[in-house]
Amino acid sequence: MIKATQKQSSKQHRRTCKNPSCKSKFSTTDSRKVYCRPDCQAAKHIITKRKSTYEIPKTNHFMVYITKEVQRAGTLHVLDQLVGSVEALEALYTVVRMRLVANVLTGPTISADGKRTDPFHAGHIAPVRHEYVLGMLCAENLIVLPAKLNRTHSNAHINGAGVFMYRSDMQIRNTILSNDQDILERAIAYIGVDTVAEFCKKAKLAPSQRAAALNKLFALVDPADESHAPYIALLADKKATTPQLVAAIEAIQCKEQFKPLMRGEKLTPSAMLIQELIRHAAFRPELDDYAAICRAYTNDGYHFDALSVDSQSILSRLLHGEFESEDVTDELKFDLRTPTRAANARAERIAQRQIQLNAEETIRAAALKKRQATWEFAALEADVCSGFQADYCFIPYMMPPLTLNLTKGRHVPFSGSILLNGEVAF
Repeated sequence: MIKATQKQSSKQHRRTCKNPSCKSKFSTTDSRKVYCRPDCQAAKHIITKRKSTYEIPKTNHFMVYITKEVQRAGTLHVLDQLVGSVEALEALYTVVRMRLVANVLTGPTISADGKRTDPFHAGHIAPVRHEYVLGMLCAENLIVLPAKLNRTHSNAHINGAGVFMYRSDMQIRNTILSNDQDILERAIAYIGVDTVAEFCKKAKLAPSQRAAALNKLFALVDPADESHAPYIALLADKKATTPQLVAAIEAIQCKEQFKPLMRGEKLTPSAMLIQELIRHAAFRPELDDYAAICRAYTNDGYHFDALSVDSQSILSRLLHGEFESEDVTDELKFDLRTPTRAANARAERIAQRQIQLNAEETIRAAALKKRQATWEFAALEADVCSGFQADYCFIPYMMPPLTLNLTKGRHVPFSGSILLNGEVAF
C-alpha cells in the first residue's frame, strides 16, 4: 500500500506557467502546481489595470474652432502657447464659450438678404494674418468685442501688443495647406494627445449635438416627399442652428415643436467691452486705472450699457494696445464714471429727503406738546364721538383748567314749580 502511493506521487505533469509575463513550460509531480517558480506565484497578486481608452470629442464646437483657426493661420505654430498646457486650454475655452453664450443670448442679426451675422467676434490683438507676425491662439491674445469694432480694427498690429511670433521663425514642416483633411488630428498631436484628453475630461466636453441632430435629420428626410423640401434646404444650410435642426426632427416625427429656453442676460456692446477690460487688466497693468473705475460699480461689466459710440471705439483701441492722448483717455474715464455719478446723486437725494423728514417730525412732535394743541385734539375727539351719538368723557388731563364757584347760596323754588317730593310750590 505504501509502495503504490509512492508510485502515484512520482508521476510527472506537464504545465505551462500561468504568469502572463512568463508562460514557460515546466514539469512537476504536484498536480495542483500551476506556476514554475515562487516568483511567478508571487506575481499573481499583482493585477495590471487595463488603461481606459478616452475618445476626444472631435465634433465639439471648441475642437471645430481650433480647426478653423489653424486652417486660417496656415500653420500649427499658432498653437504654440497651448502645447502641453491644460491651463492654457481651459483659459482659451472660457473665452470661446463666453463668445458663444453671448451670441446665443443676444441673438444674431439678420440682414435684408437673409444673411445671419453674430453680434460678437473673438478678435485678435496680434493678428493671425499679418505680413511679419503671427498672433497666437490663446486667451491673452483674444478679445470678445462687437463685430463692427472687430472689422474696423482689421489686421493692424500696433506697438507690439498681444502674444505673437515672427513669421521668420516658423518651420515649414508645420505648414497647413488649404486642402489638408487631417488638420484637427495634426493639431491634437502638436498640442499633445494626453494634454488634450486631460483638458476634455476636466472641461467635460461632449460630442456636438448639432452633428447628432444632422445625422438624425438626414435619416428621417425623404427626398421623394414634397413636404420635406424645407428640411432638405435646412440640411444644405451650413449655418443652421441646433434648435432649428431639433425643431425639424420633432416636426417630422409629429411632435410638439421644440422651443429653446435660454436663461440669462443679454449683453450689450458696452457691457462686453467692460467685461473684457476687467479680464485683460489681470495681466496687463496699463489697464488697471480703467478697470478700477469699472469694478467700483459693476459686476464683471454686466450692469452698465451706456457707453457712447466714441467711448466704445476708444476702449477697443486701448484693448488692442494702441496709445491714446491724455484728453481722449480722460474723456473715456469720465464716461466710465457715469454710473458712479448717478449712484452718488441718488444717495445724495436720499440723504436730503431723510433730513427733510427728520425736520418735519421734530416740528410735529413740538407742536403736539403745546397746550393749545392738546385742547384742539380733545375738541376733535369730541366732534368725532358726537357723530356717533355716544356718551364721551374727556380725560381729565386733556381738559382745560376751570374756575369753580364754591360760594354757598340759598335756593328758593319758584311758585308753580315741581318740588323734589312731587308737590307743587305755592
